[in-house]
Amino acid sequence: MQHGLYNLSTRAHQHRQIKRRQIDDLLALAEYLPQAERVLIEQILRDDLPIAQIAKLYRLPPRHLQRQALSIIKRLSNKLFRFVAIQMNTLPLEVRPTAKYVILHGMSMRKTARVSGLSLHRVRQNMNTVQATARLFI
Repeated sequence: MQHGLYNLSTRAHQHRQIKRRQIDDLLALAEYLPQAERVLIEQILRDDLPIAQIAKLYRLPPRHLQRQALSIIKRLSNKLFRFVAIQMNTLPLEVRPTAKYVILHGMSMRKTARVSGLSLHRVRQNMNTVQATARLFI
């Protein structure tokens, strides 16, 4: 009987360790986010603050903040995000701003074109280059 309890306890501990590693990984990748997004993710994952409490601080509806946090975490979990964050210096110079805005900052290609002064066509070409380069490594 004790043997079974030990296994459950060990499995629970292993599950907590895996979850902690995943959180630490997300927090490390959060360094590449825009500051406001990084602060939000750190408050949730590192400081373990409830969404409702954070929403009060920002004077935003909790539902809105929860959706935003899930969207950011989904972006952080993307293999392409990890690739761009870690391998940014290996990308051709001309595609780096596009990779930063679209992949790391989650900006639309249309908005990236406006912000960077590039045509939408050029932004799409740059993203194709980023994705093709990533396929070689991922």
